[in-house]
Amino acid sequence: MPDETILVVDDSFEFARTVINYMLIPLGYRTLHAADGKKGLQMAIEYGPDLILLDMNMPRMSGLETLTALRDADCKVPVIFMTMHGSEIIAVNAFRLGVRDYLNKPFSAAELQKVIDAALQESRLTREKEELARNLLMAETIRHTVVTLSHYINNNLMTLTGGLELLASMLAPDNTTGQQIIEDSQRSTKRIGAVLRVLQRITRAELATYHGQVKMIDIEQALRDELAADES
Repeated sequence: MPDETILVVDDSFEFARTVINYMLIPLGYRTLHAADGKKGLQMAIEYGPDLILLDMNMPRMSGLETLTALRDADCKVPVIFMTMHGSEIIAVNAFRLGVRDYLNKPFSAAELQKVIDAALQESRLTREKEELARNLLMAETIRHTVVTLSHYINNNLMTLTGGLELLASMLAPDNTTGQQIIEDSQRSTKRIGAVLRVLQRITRAELATYHGQVKMIDIEQALRDELAADES
């Protein structure tokens, strides 16, 4: 479902309620309603909706006057006109001001969805690109963090492994308790080494996306495979 807000600007409460309750909300849109162009201008600037459905024929401020005021206020929200009394001249002026489409009343939910999708296509693509960029930045940050931490852990692990080998050579063969402690510690260092190798492989892996979703690596399975290889 879309996570977008649509402002309906129409002086007919009944019509606006029909569009909101029976067309927009069932499609998953958040909605706002303004009963005239002046209020619509104020709400558009205050709330920054993703799209405006704007009635062309309203008292106080017509749709075209409202659209002009929106552009003068540097409000670049996509606008779709709704009217029962359109004309080619008005439509040309509206498109010059950046209106995205034009709906003749009455219209169906399918017709409305079609023009909404067309109007929001560019902003949706922009949001998807921004989200992907954030995800890639986060993944790269995690990658560098893992590489740095692995480096420090591995250095200390090598020191620990060498120390255990030295202790094992110094213990008397009949010191079974000490030998057992050494063996348990060596197994633990091998497991830590396996974790580091899995992490290092992951940091070298290329990121891949499928249908907009990042493919996840099964860390648990990779670690089980690595430990099984150590024990074989």
